[in-house]
Amino acid sequence: MNTHNIGQVVIWGVLAEEFLAVVFDLRWMIVFCLVLILADFWWGWRENKMHYEKAKTAEEKKAHKFRFSTAGRRTLNKFVDYTTWLLVGGIAGLAITEPLGVCSHTVTAALGIGLGCLFEISSITGHYARVKGINVKLNLKGLLVALVKKKSEDLGEILDEGIEEIEDKRNEDKEQ
Repeated sequence: MNTHNIGQVVIWGVLAEEFLAVVFDLRWMIVFCLVLILADFWWGWRENKMHYEKAKTAEEKKAHKFRFSTAGRRTLNKFVDYTTWLLVGGIAGLAITEPLGVCSHTVTAALGIGLGCLFEISSITGHYARVKGINVKLNLKGLLVALVKKKSEDLGEILDEGIEEIEDKRNEDKEQ
């Protein structure tokens, strides 16, 4: 092994160690995402089961038949998506916000994953309310956009467009 290869191994080793330190710093955020995703899976399954039991025709029953492969794929995709946003936020914090003295990488990661968690909380409360027979539409996303628009109209518009884009992608995934 020549010295050039040893240098590369050392550099990658240092980067891997720092990356693992970021993951360790963010471990409770990762656990929180996992808990939210599992709660959404549980209450979504319960809502689906309720609709299946209330279905009168074979067509309605077919529409509400639980498919573990679909539910599992969506759940796994959510975990990968949220973990990716969390790590992108953490790395952006290390690369940009910490050197500039703006905020720590954990704060940046929390901002990165916060939107995903907000969607997940909204989904969980919707499933829970429907299972319990409560006809209330909670719009946490709208509240977030309104709060941001109060501080900055342009930033609020960007956030609103981003949320719509994510919701459109989610709806496409559900149709598949």
